[in-house]
Amino acid sequence: MRNALLSTGLKVKTAAMILVGVAVLGFLLFYRSPDLSAEGKKTVIRLWHPWGGTMMEAFKSGADRFAASHPEIGCKLLYVPNDIASSQKFYTAVIGNCAPEVMFVDGTQVAEWAEKKLLTPLDDLLVEAGIDPKKLEKEFFPPCWRQCVYRGKIYAITFCADVNFCFFWNKDALRKAIDDGQIPPGTIDPERAPRTIAELDRYNAAVTRVRNTGAGEQIERIGLVPWGVYGSANSIFTWGWAFGGEFFDDQRFRITANDPKIVAALDWMCQYARKYNYEHIATLQSTFGAAEQSPFILGKQVMQLFHVSGLKDLDKYAPNLRYGMAPIPRVEGVNGDGSWVGGWTLAIPSGVPDVEKRRAALKFILWSCASPEGTSLEIRTSQNFPAWKDSPFFQEAAKDPRLSVYMRILENCRHQRPVMPVQAFYMDQLNRAVDRAVRGEKTPKEALDEATRKTQERLDELLAESGGAR
Repeated sequence: MRNALLSTGLKVKTAAMILVGVAVLGFLLFYRSPDLSAEGKKTVIRLWHPWGGTMMEAFKSGADRFAASHPEIGCKLLYVPNDIASSQKFYTAVIGNCAPEVMFVDGTQVAEWAEKKLLTPLDDLLVEAGIDPKKLEKEFFPPCWRQCVYRGKIYAITFCADVNFCFFWNKDALRKAIDDGQIPPGTIDPERAPRTIAELDRYNAAVTRVRNTGAGEQIERIGLVPWGVYGSANSIFTWGWAFGGEFFDDQRFRITANDPKIVAALDWMCQYARKYNYEHIATLQSTFGAAEQSPFILGKQVMQLFHVSGLKDLDKYAPNLRYGMAPIPRVEGVNGDGSWVGGWTLAIPSGVPDVEKRRAALKFILWSCASPEGTSLEIRTSQNFPAWKDSPFFQEAAKDPRLSVYMRILENCRHQRPVMPVQAFYMDQLNRAVDRAVRGEKTPKEALDEATRKTQERLDELLAESGGAR
């Protein structure tokens, strides 16, 4: 009897706890805190950002500068991590009617969130503010603008431009190999970058050194690891464009990962894996640790593609290293190289009912993304570039011999990741395709055919669910 009573009591207690939990969840979802500001601001907007550490302090400083120049608007900042594959907290906030007024959105997420009706189109707000969207578009680098437009509407403005990537070569390693007689004089010029894929292959063949240890072959030095460009998906994007391929037909909403030119790019990558043995290359890479032990710095990998943030590691761990910087080599005859642009954008989530808050949010976005002061913030220029062409930052960057190389790449860049609403899934499929192909598990065409088919199926499913089938 006593056990039965205890059991009944536990059930009642559990049920009560569940009810309390549901009530608390409902409160968190639907409650909006009163817009009170110690500074007496008229309109207070909430800003969700993904920055931590020194980046967070830099962003807070920027928000304070905005508030100082806009006395009628106050800003409340909240750190909220953002993942390309899952942003459940944001989804819940929109559904629960408690989303922030301004949200950082990765450029790859804009189309997906727009398709799911999670973002507010900015077109009407811009016109109401006296801004012609067509004129504003011309103020931004084209790929930076395109990643914000979906189905003909503007859903975000690019806050920062990730320039992906710049080609680096280790001049010291090349000069030493020539002086040691490992590379015949006149074979390659250590002061000149390869401009085409054919030249890149010639450089690679000249500098790669394989030694027979008795127990098997071992790579002592390699020119380039083409699938090592910040992950397999980023690698195939880069080389696929360098070969002249296209990954998405935005007129027909068709995935085109198996474009013959992209298949050729992956086949070229696989040639390196076969020639030098994928496992031997992996062994070479695994022998190195942190940034100061990177194979590029140690001269074990002579050529590599770097994001602008890589300059910090080179400055810190190899300040005296002589290296060159240039645009990415491409197939001869291809218009443009394989460089492309990503980066964070700023958007207004759906479900912001207050008109004044939406107007204030747009003011913050435009100040941050398209004003001299906002685009000079340290948070952006220390890791990436503004997307707004008229930023004063570019006047300073032009004076820096290294940043000016990235700046020229940005000015001439033609590509961004495909603007389509299953970007995370697509990247996962491209990762799998590259990994299987370079390991020899599938042919390049088989791997890319599979990535194309599976991503198209996922895209069609999402469009059917949202009622936006093409």
